Amino acid sequence: MARHNFLESDKRLLAERVGFHCSNPSCGVSTIGPSINANEREYVGVAAHIYSASVDNGPRANPSLTEEQRSSISNAIHLCNKCSTLIDKNNGSGYPAEILFGWKSYSEEVAKSRVYAEKPVVLYKKIDFQFLEKDYSTALSCSGLNEKNVESCPINNIVISDVANKLNLANKCILKGCSGSGKSLLTYQVAYSFYKQGYAIFKISKELLSNNFTPVSPQEKSVLVIDDAQILDSKHLESILSGAHKDCLVLANWNSSTSIDDGFLRNYPVIEISPVSQVKILKEYCLKHKDQISEKLKLIGLKTNKKNHHDRIEARIFRASRESTPWLFNYSLTEGWHGAKQDLDILEHNQKLSMVIVTVAIFQFATLDNGVSKQTILTALKKFNTDNQWLNKADSVLRKYCVSIESNVKNKHYEYSRRVLKIFLSKKNSVDELEYLIDLIATILKTNTYLNGHSNLLEFVMFDFRRGQYELNKRGIIEDVTSSLLSNTVSIQNEPANVTKLNSLVRFNKDVLRLLEKDSSILEKWILDVCRKTAYQLGNLINTLCNEDVKFLTVSQRHIKTVFYAMVDSDIDDRPRFAYLLNRMQFFVDDKGRNYGKQLFDISKFNINVSSFSNDTACYQFSKLIDELAHINSDWADEQIKNNIDEISELLNRDLMNAYSSLSDLIDHYFGVTSAILGIKFADSRIKKRAKYLARKLSTSSILQAFENIETVDVQNYGSIMIFLALYDKNKLKEISDKFNYQRLFELYKEDDKLDHYHRALIAILQNSDSNNYRDYVAKIIDKYNYIDELFLLLSPEYSLQKIKSGMRYRVDFGGRSECKNELFILTEIMKEDGGILLVKRIIRENINEISDAILNKAINVDKTKSKFSLLIFIHKYVPSIFDEIFREKDKGSVLIEKIYRLIKGTKQEKIYAQFYTFLLKSHSSHHISQIAKIETKYSSICRFDIRRFD
Repeated sequence: MARHNFLESDKRLLAERVGFHCSNPSCGVSTIGPSINANEREYVGVAAHIYSASVDNGPRANPSLTEEQRSSISNAIHLCNKCSTLIDKNNGSGYPAEILFGWKSYSEEVAKSRVYAEKPVVLYKKIDFQFLEKDYSTALSCSGLNEKNVESCPINNIVISDVANKLNLANKCILKGCSGSGKSLLTYQVAYSFYKQGYAIFKISKELLSNNFTPVSPQEKSVLVIDDAQILDSKHLESILSGAHKDCLVLANWNSSTSIDDGFLRNYPVIEISPVSQVKILKEYCLKHKDQISEKLKLIGLKTNKKNHHDRIEARIFRASRESTPWLFNYSLTEGWHGAKQDLDILEHNQKLSMVIVTVAIFQFATLDNGVSKQTILTALKKFNTDNQWLNKADSVLRKYCVSIESNVKNKHYEYSRRVLKIFLSKKNSVDELEYLIDLIATILKTNTYLNGHSNLLEFVMFDFRRGQYELNKRGIIEDVTSSLLSNTVSIQNEPANVTKLNSLVRFNKDVLRLLEKDSSILEKWILDVCRKTAYQLGNLINTLCNEDVKFLTVSQRHIKTVFYAMVDSDIDDRPRFAYLLNRMQFFVDDKGRNYGKQLFDISKFNINVSSFSNDTACYQFSKLIDELAHINSDWADEQIKNNIDEISELLNRDLMNAYSSLSDLIDHYFGVTSAILGIKFADSRIKKRAKYLARKLSTSSILQAFENIETVDVQNYGSIMIFLALYDKNKLKEISDKFNYQRLFELYKEDDKLDHYHRALIAILQNSDSNNYRDYVAKIIDKYNYIDELFLLLSPEYSLQKIKSGMRYRVDFGGRSECKNELFILTEIMKEDGGILLVKRIIRENINEISDAILNKAINVDKTKSKFSLLIFIHKYVPSIFDEIFREKDKGSVLIEKIYRLIKGTKQEKIYAQFYTFLLKSHSSHHISQIAKIETKYSSICRFDIRRFD
């Protein structure tokens, strides 16, 4: 579609009318200035369209405008390149034309005052809270928040009230918080609350402050705002704070991440911002407005609230809420690291400056997201390019693309770094780029400066940089690093990172085991040196050695005793660490050692009690101990459950979902929920006895009430609780099913166009043919998704059959848990109905795509079951013509021939599949006669297939 652009002369005039300043009142940066080169200038100005350049597409499109109006200077606004991108994000949502026309008028007035004013710059800049944003768009863009966002973002009323009280009492207050904690937004929200009370709000120009400056109220009832006060000389700041009075309040914020000394703040009213509390408020706000947030995320290309559980808006919000600051919350919510590709492409075409953010990413991995000094980055980059001009540009890239926290440089987000490295390594890299990267990684691994992050870096190379893994192994670097670690590590008590590093080295290069075998006493000594810092890491290392089928490690009774009593004597919250290690050690213990370990429980009289643990909602530590130690002494575990089961039931009845999250190891593993999901029979009668008692003690009303408060992301956990009841108290589950709030369940998944896995599972678990409530819900779901499958037929056979007869599609599932046994049974039963043969033939024809996919599926284990074979034979018997349609396309036959060559070499059942598939091609395709003849010549047994044997 045609774009109506501005004349170059109009672009120039537009910029001149605002004095080459960005027209965004919250920005106002100069858009022109000197370049590094003496004969050049830097220009970042953009003539942006207020109404879209296209007729009916783009941000703020206005089809009623003529071509002349659309390309006129009256439809243009001069902005910096960042703000021009900002106003067009989300198709212009949040920046309507009226706001942009207001910006333009305001900026021209400001420029006019600069021309005629005797003093071109003022000490105070008045904040009039115009052009306020009404939605959360800017916060999601992670572009920094200021006065225009005071209404569009959630408010921490507690903090604002505290600050207001301190301002009223002391005339001054400082908000202190780390980078990204929301301190600037909170500052402006406080100022806005005073603005609505009639105060004038002014921002102080920090650049103009002199040593003898004392603030004078610009007018009666003023609030002076100082953003990032830590930048000021302490003398200036103290002067401002001491000059505050009832008509001139001073409100400042302080970045604790970038300040070196904030000791003098003790003399002034300070309120410290809790990033965790701010994130919690954001989480609640986003969940409350999840539909609007979902729409915003869709506009930037993210999937929400649809088929994939991972993509649901609730799941995205919950993942983001694990971040440490509001900025990171928004960055995670929008998956801001997707900008990595754009950044890499821009820098790659500029003298390979992409190596700057790649280097930063490597150090970010090596320092566990802490970053390193700028000088460290530049020193490393000198090994890639020694040209001073290039290094100066690299310095500029660090300032523009990276963040600096406490003098350490790192990329915007850890996931951004991960994405940078993955994208960079997926490209065709030059030899010098790869050599530089491999040498950098080798250098980092050889120094203990970044020891804590060595394992993290090794894991990255192992999974995402296979060329690097090959080269590090080939050059002997991994063996050198391992030898150095083993020879220099005297004790692991203060260096648990060495254990984690060795674990990664073993997985990185199996030859490391040869070095370990030379002196296995090192590992045995490490176990004797165990402490709280190393117990879990040692457990992981021993687990890896077990997976590698190591024979040289010997775990003695002394080792068992040392770890057992370390567990008994440790703080109560640390005991699961040692229990995990004890559990892993069992792989290397003989029968005598196992009996000894079992006896230690009796000798020590070691017992645990739910009420003694720190978590008052439920007890994660108790659950972990039972899960780990039951394999060592099942009698002891049973006794602990018996003594605590009443209190466990009270915890679950008090707050089901929170208690379950802490007791999930107990319920899922010890009581066999996971085994039931996997189809594994659970035989321990004592465990069943305790589980049945617990199930009886659970309150039906508590279980039903818990469902009223959950979100979609909690349905999986709620389903696990229902499985527990299905195993141990079917009557209670039946009662719950009858009283269940199915309307609430329907609301949780109302946006789905496909039945979600966990939704489907919960319906199946709640099966209750005696309940009208349940049957009505199954019917409602069938009507919503407009198809019948195996599950619906089993849950509601009469209604499902009625729907199939009336024309609703029955979807055949070749990949279900029943491995086609139920599908064949269902089709056979349908045939017994009046007109059943015609009905079955219709079902088969409706599932031609599923049948085709089942035959052509290239996965390894899909042609090993007799039931799938029997279903295909059944289909061929009643609708053989369907295979004519499937193999009408030549490519499908080619795929199947490739598959036949693999199957003919497989198991007995796979050979039968190969014979059957060859028969299908001979009977229903004319495209591959010569290729089939070659197969029959090479494998004579393939000709012996007689379909009449199976009919």
